[in-house]
Amino acid sequence: MELDLHGQIKKRKGWQKVILLTIQGYFDNKVGRNAAAMTYYLLFAMFPFFIFVTSLLGLLHLPTLTLDGQITRFLPEDVVAFLNLAIEHITKSSNNALLTFGLVFSVWFPLRAVSNLMEAINDIYGEEKSGSHSIRTAILTALTIVLTPAMLLLLLLGERVLGFVGEYIPISAEFITGWSRMRFVPMAAALLFMLSAVYFFSPSKIQKVRYILPGAVLSMGVWMFFSLIFSYYVDHMGRYSIIYGSIGVIIALLVWMDWSMIAMLMGAVFNVALKETYDKPKEMEIEIKI
Repeated sequence: MELDLHGQIKKRKGWQKVILLTIQGYFDNKVGRNAAAMTYYLLFAMFPFFIFVTSLLGLLHLPTLTLDGQITRFLPEDVVAFLNLAIEHITKSSNNALLTFGLVFSVWFPLRAVSNLMEAINDIYGEEKSGSHSIRTAILTALTIVLTPAMLLLLLLGERVLGFVGEYIPISAEFITGWSRMRFVPMAAALLFMLSAVYFFSPSKIQKVRYILPGAVLSMGVWMFFSLIFSYYVDHMGRYSIIYGSIGVIIALLVWMDWSMIAMLMGAVFNVALKETYDKPKEMEIEIKI
């Protein structure tokens, strides 16, 4: 599907131009196709890391972690049940071989996924691939490997785990209840920081903060909104598990991941639309020198 709004864009100013540029950018940058490719890489990056974390927790003999609380509103019930079952199975069957497999491939696959994501976003910004791409990829991959466990820990750190910790460290019941309800706030902050880092490191040239943060906020907001709507649809109307059986859970997960990648790429498209609308022509950017 192609859409040509360039004639209308020339006639518009301000936010009308930003909106039209964002819509046109979706088609010009083939966001849908690139998101599908990124979903493929993300899938291979996610499961080794998932295996590594759960295997490590199993070897440390911590209680089985589960997805629960407010966070589960962003995923369909069938997907949550599938992930919890996988967590329980891997945790109970943890061994050094699984841990080693997860450790090795949780670095290799994210490196490839981040590299391809950065190339896609760099193309959206219309920049040439620079010699510092490998270094920037390594930095962003390291950030991803550090922040993802932190966000996963926030995701899984529910009442059951805090109750276990409370046996050794004094923790009030009010704190445990309050944390279980509000833990999505620090997770949202970590996600916003992660998205901002993606939009900062991906282009070959340094971008101003005002052309980084808006796209990160939009991307996170769209992702949360879509996740809530998609979760409700699958739980109440989609009936993926009934129509497709067990594979329906995987289909639902892939659809969610695909739309998550679209939200991330559209954040970059929105930043570029803002830049083209409000940036002064004489303002030059500084090429990254690392």
